[in-house]
Amino acid sequence: MTTIIIEALSGLGMFLFGMYYMELSIKEAAGVRFKSWVRHSTSSVPKSLLTGTLATAVLQSSSVVTLMTLSFVSASMMTLNSGIGVIFGANVGTTVTAWIVATLGFKVQIEAFALPMIGAGGLLLMLAGNNKKILGSAKVAIGFGLLFLGLDIMKNAIEGVATAVDLSTFSAYPPIVFLLIGFALTALIQSSSAATAIVLSALYAQILSFDHAAAMVIGSNIGTTVTALLGAIGGIPDKKRVAMAHLLFNVITAIVAFMLLPFLTYVLMDVLALNNDQTTALALFHTIFNILGVLLLSPFIGFLALFLNNRFTHKAQVATRYIHLVDPHSPDTAIVALRNEVSNLFVKTMKFALLLANIKPGDLLVKKMEARALIEANQTLFEFDYHKAYSSLKEIEISIAGFVARLNEQNLTQEQSQQLESLLTSVRESVYAAKILKDSKENIDDFAQSDNPVITEIFQAIRRNLAYGLQIYVNYMNGDWDAKRCQERFAKALDENRRIMRETTLAISRSNITEKTVVSLLNTNQSILTANESLMEASEVLQLHFDIAAGEDERYM
Repeated sequence: MTTIIIEALSGLGMFLFGMYYMELSIKEAAGVRFKSWVRHSTSSVPKSLLTGTLATAVLQSSSVVTLMTLSFVSASMMTLNSGIGVIFGANVGTTVTAWIVATLGFKVQIEAFALPMIGAGGLLLMLAGNNKKILGSAKVAIGFGLLFLGLDIMKNAIEGVATAVDLSTFSAYPPIVFLLIGFALTALIQSSSAATAIVLSALYAQILSFDHAAAMVIGSNIGTTVTALLGAIGGIPDKKRVAMAHLLFNVITAIVAFMLLPFLTYVLMDVLALNNDQTTALALFHTIFNILGVLLLSPFIGFLALFLNNRFTHKAQVATRYIHLVDPHSPDTAIVALRNEVSNLFVKTMKFALLLANIKPGDLLVKKMEARALIEANQTLFEFDYHKAYSSLKEIEISIAGFVARLNEQNLTQEQSQQLESLLTSVRESVYAAKILKDSKENIDDFAQSDNPVITEIFQAIRRNLAYGLQIYVNYMNGDWDAKRCQERFAKALDENRRIMRETTLAISRSNITEKTVVSLLNTNQSILTANESLMEASEVLQLHFDIAAGEDERYM
C-alpha cells in the first residue's frame, strides 16, 4: 500500500510539474503580445467572456489568467466590469483541461505519444540554439508529455488503490463531504486542473461514484478561488473586487450545480447514455455547470460591479515622500524637503528607465555593477506595469508643482525663488525623460524578443548605452564623480550613440532587416539619447549627496 501511495504522489508531482512547465513555456512564448491581446480584447462584456475563455484554454491555467486580470484591473488597464467578464470566461476555459484529460488521458495509450513528445522536445531543446520559437515549442512538448506521463502513473496507482481498499465504505458518505474534499484538495495543491485529473482517475478506477466525483469537481471549482483571494491580499480595492467577484461566481455556480446534481446526473447517465463513459460524462458535467453559471450571472455583471464598489473603498494614498510632511509657510524647511523630493523623483525616474530596459534597479543602484555586466546579468523580460509607474511619476510632478505654487505665495528671497525655478526644471526634465522612454517601451520589448542576431546585438548596445548614462548619474548623485568627469563620460556615451546609429544604418545592406525595423531601432536609440540628455540636465541641479539605495519603491521593485 505504501508503494502505491508513493507512486500516486509521484504521478501527481510529475503532473503538476508538467502543467507548470508547459504553462511557463506558453507564457514565455506568448510574452508581451499575449498580454497585450488580453488587455485590448476586453472592451465589452461579451469580448471579456470570450477572452477569458480563450486565454485560459491556451494557458491551461485559470489561476494564471485570474492573477493576470487582477494585475490589469489593479493598474487601471482593464475596467472592473471587463475584469469580472474575464474571470467568468476563465471558468469556462478551464474545462478544456478536463476534456483533454478525459479523452487523451483515458482513451489513448499514453506511452504512444507522451514519451515521444518528451524525447522530441528534449532533442529540440538541445539543438535549437538561440531560436526562441523552437525552444518554446520544445518546452511546451516536454511539459505536455510530462503532464500525461504523470497522469498515467497516477491513474495506475489509483487503480491499485481500488483493488486494495474496500470501496463500499465510501458510498456511505453524502455528496457534500466530497464537495468539501474537492475544495480542500484544490486549495492545497493550488491547481483545479490537477484536482480534476485526480477525480477523473478515481472515477475511472471506480473508487468514486459519478455523484461523488461530480461533487468533488464542484468543490474544486470553489477551491480555485483561493489563488485569487491570496493574490488580492494587500492590493488596491479594485483588485479585491475582482477576487470577490471570482469567489461569488464560483460559490453561486457551485450551489446551483449541487442543487441540480441529481437532475444533471440523470440527463448524462440515462438521457445521453454515458453510463459506460463516465470520464467523458464528468468532463461534460464540468462544462455544463460552468456555462450555466456564465449564462445565469453575466447579465448581472454591472450590478455585481456596483455592489462590489460599495463594499470596498479607496484609501487615500500619498505619492510624495517628503513635501507632504512639511508646511510651505516655512520656506527654509520646505525648500529642503522639496529638494529631497526632487532628488527622490530623479531616482524613481532612473529606476523606471532601468525597468523599462528590463534591468533590475538594485543591480546598478545598490550593487553598482558596470554597464556591460549589468546587461549580461539581465537578459529576461520583467513583469512591469510601466503605465502605472509612469502615472506615479506624474502624480509626484503634479504634487511638486502644487507645493511650489504655495511656496511662491510666501515671502521668498531672490535666492530661494531661483532655487525653486531650478528644481522645477529638474522635475520637468526627469518626467520628460520618463515619457520618452515610456513611448519606446513597445519597441524595446519587440527587440528583446527578436530572433535576429543583428537586431539583438544592436539592441544590447542600446541598452548598454542607457545603463552607462544612468551609471554616470548614480556616481554624480553619490558625489563619487565631479561634474567634469561626468561630462567626459557623457561625451563617450554620445560617441557610442553615433556608432550605434551607423551600425544600424549599415544593417539594411548587411543583414535581412527591413527599413521599418531599422527606423524603429534608430528612433529607440535617439529616444534613449534624448532621455539621457534630459536626465543630465536634471541631475546638474541636484548637487547634494543623496542616498539612492534608501527607501526602495516597492511598486517598482
